Amino acid sequence: MEFQNPARTLMLAESFGVLSTISVDLPGYPFGSLTPYCLDRMCRPIVYISPIAQHTRNIVADRRVSLTVLERVASGDVQAHGRVTYIANALHVSDDRDIHERYFRYFPASRQYDRTHAFEFFRLEPVRIRFIGGFGQIFWMEPREFASENPFSAEEETGIVKHMNRDHANVLRRLVKAETATMAGLDSEGFDVLTGDTKVRISFPTRVTNMEEARSAFIELARHVSK
Repeated sequence: MEFQNPARTLMLAESFGVLSTISVDLPGYPFGSLTPYCLDRMCRPIVYISPIAQHTRNIVADRRVSLTVLERVASGDVQAHGRVTYIANALHVSDDRDIHERYFRYFPASRQYDRTHAFEFFRLEPVRIRFIGGFGQIFWMEPREFASENPFSAEEETGIVKHMNRDHANVLRRLVKAETATMAGLDSEGFDVLTGDTKVRISFPTRVTNMEEARSAFIELARHVSK
């Protein structure tokens, strides 16, 4: 699919990465911890972390971070598969309900932290991105090369998600070959379905830029799995 950027495709497909911060306790040394993320409407990672966590304390002291995301593999040489190192500045996000609600759709269990543990959202503003896709496919890219604006507003995306989960749950289950399937979000390149705690990425055949194109893409996918 010519519209896809391999680094962005990998970031869209996965849900967890190693968030590396600059240690407060051991000044100058990196500190890495496994962290879930989802992407905002400009394809920037959003993390939701506790103020008492070590990496949050580090970010407050020094906002320079990196997020390393690995392609999921069942077996084999992990170095033969894709990985992205997303170098960024972590910026606190306070009153953005779109980011909050989108994150909670991707990680429903985390909604309870909003009420009990005062977790906080941070957006990772890119500085530079490094992609390794295997032998011979290694390159750096600038933020403008990685960015991709979601063509759907928060209201449009919420409407599509609710419609698909309410009226086309059987199609979603067939697409991901699972007994349970819940759409979490979509963008110009595809959409994400949760099966339990696992996210499955479904790519559109071509980029969509509006509601009508998205509708046509869903119809085509439904026709394909119904055969």
